[in-house]
Amino acid sequence: MRGVPNPRQQPRSRRRTPAAPAPERILSAALAAFAERGFDGASTREIAAAAGVPQGLVTYHYASKQALWEAAVDWVFGELTRELGAAADALRDVPPLERLRATMKRYARFAARHPELHRFMTHEGGYDGPRLRWLVDRHIRPLYERSVAQIREAAPSLDAAHFHYVLIGAVTHLFAVAPEVARVTGRDPRTPEQVDAHARAVVDWLIDGALAAGRGGATRAASATRRARASHAKPPRPRPKAKENR
Repeated sequence: MRGVPNPRQQPRSRRRTPAAPAPERILSAALAAFAERGFDGASTREIAAAAGVPQGLVTYHYASKQALWEAAVDWVFGELTRELGAAADALRDVPPLERLRATMKRYARFAARHPELHRFMTHEGGYDGPRLRWLVDRHIRPLYERSVAQIREAAPSLDAAHFHYVLIGAVTHLFAVAPEVARVTGRDPRTPEQVDAHARAVVDWLIDGALAAGRGGATRAASATRRARASHAKPPRPRPKAKENR
């Protein structure tokens, strides 16, 4: 029928997956640049080039590099908060330990998609200053408090604050140094199969392993207490020797 376009005759370019909106591309490129070069080393010129937009568009949306830095931080932590919030909603009726296990697997998949976040935090977390204080107050502390509360509920015997950072390092570092891992091991940790394998390893080795060690430590402590009590108990009175018949 004339006038009705045939989808098969449409130009190929119209059927391509649309690119991300320019502001999102700018923020993603900015986060990667700040993660690689730090705040002082990153430039709006290279960020614009990486995002595929004119530099004037970057300065139009963000009046300063500080404003761009804050917007990039808000963007990636907003993504993380939504991811963890969706996990919390989906796992609301799950027992605490299973909820922690499932949350860590979901976090591992997020870290694989955003390895620049760990690199970025390595830069910013190493220097105490106005940017770190802003980061902690706005994003880090709320996530930390949610995390330690979940760890305490699932595993009361663990030091939740310490274990929180153990988990973060174990989950994210592999993806932050993915090129090194691929060159050394011959396996790309960013493939879906390797991401799932890493998520399972974190849960099995760290969460389950730490709980098993805690239970073993408690058992050993109880045994030591029993031995100590036994050693301080009064020795039994010796039996009188039987008289020998002469």
